[in-house]
Amino acid sequence: MIAKLVEQLLKELGEDAQRQGLERTPERVEKALRFLTSGYQMSVDEVLNDALFVEQYDEMVVVKDIDFFSLCVPGRQIVNAVGGARPARDIRPGDRLWTLDEGYLKETAVTMVASRKTRDIVEVRTTSGRFRLTPDHPVMTESGWREARDLETGTKVEWVNPKSLCREPHEPKPGYALGYVLGAVAADGRIQDGRRINVVVKSAAFAEKYRLKFAEAFPSSAPAVECVTVPSGFLKKKIPMFRVRTVSRAIGEKLCRWLGIPEQGSRSKTKSFGFPRVVTSSADMMRGFLDGYCDGDGYTAGAARYIVSSNRNFLSALAEYLQTPVAKTGTDDRARIYVSGRWDQPGWYGKHGFRQQSEFYVPVDSTYATVVAVRRLPKPKKPYTIYSFKCEPYPTFLVGGHLTHNCEHHLLPFIGKAHVAYMPDRKIVGLSKIPRLVEMFSRRLQVQERLTTQIANTLNASLQPRGVAVVMEAIHLCMLMRGVEKQNSKAVTSAMLGSFRSRPETRAEFMELIKSSRGLVM
Repeated sequence: MIAKLVEQLLKELGEDAQRQGLERTPERVEKALRFLTSGYQMSVDEVLNDALFVEQYDEMVVVKDIDFFSLCVPGRQIVNAVGGARPARDIRPGDRLWTLDEGYLKETAVTMVASRKTRDIVEVRTTSGRFRLTPDHPVMTESGWREARDLETGTKVEWVNPKSLCREPHEPKPGYALGYVLGAVAADGRIQDGRRINVVVKSAAFAEKYRLKFAEAFPSSAPAVECVTVPSGFLKKKIPMFRVRTVSRAIGEKLCRWLGIPEQGSRSKTKSFGFPRVVTSSADMMRGFLDGYCDGDGYTAGAARYIVSSNRNFLSALAEYLQTPVAKTGTDDRARIYVSGRWDQPGWYGKHGFRQQSEFYVPVDSTYATVVAVRRLPKPKKPYTIYSFKCEPYPTFLVGGHLTHNCEHHLLPFIGKAHVAYMPDRKIVGLSKIPRLVEMFSRRLQVQERLTTQIANTLNASLQPRGVAVVMEAIHLCMLMRGVEKQNSKAVTSAMLGSFRSRPETRAEFMELIKSSRGLVM
């Protein structure tokens, strides 16, 4: 069948497929394509599992200069452009698209746009929306890049709320004020739909202090204190209260992620939040958290302060940190812990005092949406036009908030060298199996970025080492022969897992070991 299609292709190009020199070309092309894509007939079990064994060796294993070749793949339809979502057909070189880099929102520029026709489209439906792709279009999942057709119900796909793309960033300022806000919201706050932060209290002084600390923690915000009335089930009447309300998805999402609560729906924090470890990044921030919580849902008895809550998980975690017991308060489900005025002093009754358990961090912009269904659309009479974008400095972009990746569809090879390393944790694999693994994944329709992560993720899953590193350098014939026609361009991609990502010295050692090979791609 492939040979017949190649023969028809030659005729469409104006050639005589039966002339001397071309009469056997269709079958040669079929044979070559089957060889180039033979990786589909190989499996990880065949390549690795029969060569895994235990060995007491814990130094770095590096296999470098592995030659490979592969083929590029396709396309796109609708994207999240900077300034608002737009149809792919309206995207032009120079336009900017939203993308994610390690979970954080970034902008990337379109440098090339290509299009083609197809009747083969899949629709992916997630808990956060739906989008349409070609079956082989890569989508970022919790375990790495996967083609759209391989997504399954329950797969988690990296996602960012598209409504947040044009919002003010509201960068938080670490310190006492932010700790106080977290404590007050945990004690007396409510966050609705991840964006409406309400604190309603009886004390005007507490409301005003919270307002001031909120404005200090998020300098671009300006909350106000409002006088409201709230119905009391106990008193059977409305009572006067003070409310501080802020509407901001940027702030609400950060507070939800620090407190470990869902961002969707209307939820009270009373029984669902967790102890935000970020407050242990500094003594001032921890002190602010304790003051904010005590002012909201605690009390003072002489020189002693007590935190009260029905959230046993939170109280247990905080009590463990403060090295103090959890005590019952009465017959209901509430409990309390004692907060000493000297909680931060090392050696006070043999306790460790303040102890940093977290660096200050701002929660990432992205989260994960769960795949609900994947279906192939019925083939239409008129083919779809799909679009492919080449972007820099990030080759990825968002579709309906979902992170995707693509490369121009030319069915032209990219060739180069792969360098693979891992840090064993008792289990090692025969060295010859690593080039075979590279060969298996490269002999498929590929993009270089996905090829890199597939190799890294597979080694990581099979060996469970302390770390995996993969660097790939390649020349893409689609860049040499057409489009930009850059004869000296090559692409370098990397994937670092475990100790190679977390330890700069390990990563530097690996890069030094492969240095002598860099620049020798043929």
